[in-house]
Amino acid sequence: MNKEHREFFVIEEDGWEETSPGVRTKIVAGAFDEAARTGHQNRIARWAPNARIDEVKSHPYYEEVFVATGSLRVASQDDPTRIDTFPAFSFACRPPGAMHGPFQAGPEGCVLFETIFFP
Repeated sequence: MNKEHREFFVIEEDGWEETSPGVRTKIVAGAFDEAARTGHQNRIARWAPNARIDEVKSHPYYEEVFVATGSLRVASQDDPTRIDTFPAFSFACRPPGAMHGPFQAGPEGCVLFETIFFP
């Protein structure tokens, strides 16, 4: 996998996309083509306080998620009635096919740094 050189840069306030109610994301590096099963992508996700994604997700690529600020609540896949809260400086590494979710930001919201790539 080739990745471009991106020296430090300020992440501007323009160019954010709302991907779910209360969740805005911005791609900061990479090129990703899910149909061709190639590439990688780094993005930042800003979750408003208590924003939710109520579905369980699975995808054919790796996903790594770092909680930079706030907290993220995630339903356990072993016991969906159990909700675990992950504070800032928590990390997840999900291989292709891993089930995960639903999710809810904590009362302070959260900022996530996400990386996705194909094996």
